[in-house]
Amino acid sequence: MRLPGKRATVYAVVFVVFVLAFAYLLLNYTRRVDGVSMLPTLEQGDLVVIQPVAMSQLQIGNVIVYGPPCSTSGDSVIHRIVAGNSTTGFYTQGDDRKTNPGTDQREGIASAPITQACLVGRVVFVVPYIERLAALPYGLNYAIAAVIFIIIVVSELAGGGTSQKPEGQEVTQNPPTTSTNKSIAAYG
Repeated sequence: MRLPGKRATVYAVVFVVFVLAFAYLLLNYTRRVDGVSMLPTLEQGDLVVIQPVAMSQLQIGNVIVYGPPCSTSGDSVIHRIVAGNSTTGFYTQGDDRKTNPGTDQREGIASAPITQACLVGRVVFVVPYIERLAALPYGLNYAIAAVIFIIIVVSELAGGGTSQKPEGQEVTQNPPTTSTNKSIAAYG
């Protein structure tokens, strides 16, 4: 089915804006887990969704993402808060004590306690089992995820997710059955 010219243009503009917003959010509010320092909580290849927060909203036990200037490697680090406070900064450590025997600050992963200046956000959601997609080169993995999402949205907009009854047939619905003996209906 072809849409009229003006309407098609509006849909195309809305779609492009949506895709750009989706890409922005995906790139800025997610991180891929690289490494095994957070086992068994997070596995290599998991995708974490990050919520930007103020230091005052954090507490010991939260999993956070931080980066420069605290990260000595210059990369984002996903670790758990194990000590500290919002005033003087938080100390972090990976969950796997074999690979992370001490805090990030003691082991040289972080140059100082985590402050607002280097806090990216708190991990609020984990998408597990995405390691096959995540193993692709950075950027390509997000592009493939966006293409999959776009295919789903387009198929839904095109009516792919709706079922239509064949012409000339009526749809009948059986009325719900009721029981006069409530104790049998509830326990039987």
